[in-house]
Amino acid sequence: MKEVYDVKSQLKISLPIAFENLVNILMTLVDTLVISLVGTKELAALGAMSVIINMMQMSIQTINVSNNTLVANSLGENNKNKVQLIVGNSIILTIIISLITIIFIYLIQPIFPPLFKVDGIALAYLTIRLTGFMQSSLVTVLSGYQRTIGNQKNILKLRIIAVILNLILDLLAVKMGHGIVGVALVTVIIDTFLLIYLWLYSIKDITLKFVKSHFQQILKLFKWNFIERIASRIDNFLFNLIVARMGNLEYAVHVILIQISNIYESFIQGFGDGITISIGIANGKREKDYIQRIKSISKKLINYFSIILPIITAFISIIIMLISLREKELQIIFLKVFPISILCAYITMSATYYFSILRGMKEFKFLAQRNMISSIIKIIFAYILSLTPLGIIGVWIGFLLYGIVQKYLSKKQYNKLTTNLAEN
Repeated sequence: MKEVYDVKSQLKISLPIAFENLVNILMTLVDTLVISLVGTKELAALGAMSVIINMMQMSIQTINVSNNTLVANSLGENNKNKVQLIVGNSIILTIIISLITIIFIYLIQPIFPPLFKVDGIALAYLTIRLTGFMQSSLVTVLSGYQRTIGNQKNILKLRIIAVILNLILDLLAVKMGHGIVGVALVTVIIDTFLLIYLWLYSIKDITLKFVKSHFQQILKLFKWNFIERIASRIDNFLFNLIVARMGNLEYAVHVILIQISNIYESFIQGFGDGITISIGIANGKREKDYIQRIKSISKKLINYFSIILPIITAFISIIIMLISLREKELQIIFLKVFPISILCAYITMSATYYFSILRGMKEFKFLAQRNMISSIIKIIFAYILSLTPLGIIGVWIGFLLYGIVQKYLSKKQYNKLTTNLAEN
């Protein structure tokens, strides 16, 4: 992979990954917008099941992050055989965890409709999505691998094609009267074709052979990364549950706001992944000057995007509101929460500098501990404020506090590590 020494070089890594993540989340947003045309009941059902699906994907995303970090380090060491074996063992672990997840969710799925107070159609949607979970999981790991070895643009093009097909087929399914069930089938079909393509594209560079040492390496990073993500997923589950019990109007607005936050968070995550890859490769090379150069470039880029992203997010938010929330009452609720959601975008973007470098330095234990602390604060404040006249606004203030705490703790840990490295 080309070494990173200037802003342009880093953007060539970070932007394609960021836009690919953005395009990927548009798959879910397209589903949401299309279902919003069907009715509020169906939109609430989709939103509730999206929370469950996000929780299901948690472990797979954990494998993906662990795999990418180890692959980046191996690239820095110029060890191609190690790269192929690490990816192969990540795929084995992905298959095992996917099967366990599918069986578990299928057995407990009857509890979800009454828990979220949504229509029983939600179960039909979830059951169909379960049939495509294995495909979606393998696509996540394979596309992450391709991004890490430098094929960011190819994966971005693939995702764009998938989103366009998803939109066309979703609209067709709804027009033919298949509703939320048809939308679920479309997602599964597209994930299946993505898997076939990525498997054929990647298989020549993957060694599917169980190697205990590599498997243990993946599991070591997986453990703390899993705890980090499960803390986030549990707090998101409770966060959504708090709003779901406030009423269908508030929850319908909340679903749209969450989709918007998923959009900018996906972009930020992808942008940060590019920085993490660069730091991981530099760590493999063991070049301090190279690492410091990457940090300097990354800081400059994050400062710029911390201004640009919230402005773009505000513009997109208004467009989405006008398309999906046509009732005046829904728009009023949306506009009350809107300023807080934009502040959340700023905080998350500005904090990703610290998140990305800490991941590149394998600080997964700290990141897990940070998430547990910030998640507890988020849920406590969201719940308490939801009981006040602030209502849904109070819930989103809890979300804002979550971002502020995460940034503060991450910056503190980053400064501590930087000081220790300088002294050594």
